[in-house]
Amino acid sequence: MKVSLIALALAMLASPALACTAEEAQSKATELSTKMQELVATNPQKAAEVGQKLSEAQTQSVTDLESACKLYDEMLAEFE
Repeated sequence: MKVSLIALALAMLASPALACTAEEAQSKATELSTKMQELVATNPQKAAEVGQKLSEAQTQSVTDLESACKLYDEMLAEFE
């Protein structure tokens, strides 16, 4: 899972920046990774559900940083 997040972040960082900067995308990727690790430790069942949604989201074509940031925001909302 962690490797997938890193790969997704790197793919997005290689895209041209629009409304979201590379630094913002990296920060969101790091935050998402941290929250997933915490969730795995505290609620494995919920982590599996969120992980499934993340896997489905990763199959979508993210072609720019704006889309990447939106995707991260949507995934981070799962933790609120």
